[in-house]
Parts: sequence; structure tokens; C-alpha cells
Amino acid sequence: MAKYIYVVCLDRGRSNPEHHIFYKNVSELNAKDPDFGGINNMCIIGHHVDIRTMQMLCSTGLKKRDAVTIEEITRKTLDPDAGIHKMHTDLVENYFLPHGDYPNIK
Repeated sequence: MAKYIYVVCLDRGRSNPEHHIFYKNVSELNAKDPDFGGINNMCIIGHHVDIRTMQMLCSTGLKKRDAVTIEEITRKTLDPDAGIHKMHTDLVENYFLPHGDYPNIK
């Protein structure tokens, strides 16, 4: 079963009045905070579902489902020179890669 790693963001973070719903949803998916500040507006999730299903799972119960944005992390997006997710390299390599098989990151 293929697995994916996603960056999940909530518009306005803790300022969003529905942050508690977002937090509950992503916590149930074993989300990891990208730094030591906790899950404010962004988290990293490793899962076997596709991006559309992940969008549905993370935004369940929110009035504005489009307040949640999701991007897949791949080897290309982790590239140290031009990758948009390069700031998450340590978390991905030290936490997610030893625990599973992620075909888009080898």
C-alpha cells in the first residue's frame, strides 16, 4: 500500500475560529508539528489516502472546507536548492522515512 506525506495548512492558523476542529481532525490522523511551536496553522501527515481524501478528512466539520490546503511532499519539493518544503527535510527524514515506504521520496 503506497503512502504519502502531506503538508496540511489552516488559513489564519490559531486565529481561525474553527482551529479546534482542525486540530482535532489532524490529531486523529497522527499529525506532527513541523517545529517546536505545536500545530498552529501547519502540520505534516503521513498516510495512505490520496490528497482529495486527505482534504476531506482534515476539513470535516469546518464551515469553510477550502480553509484547509494540502500539498504532497516529494523528493523534488524537498530539494535543498529549490524545494518549497526544504524546511521540513529533517522531520521527514528522521521521523517519516524510517517508519514506512513513501514511493515519492526515496
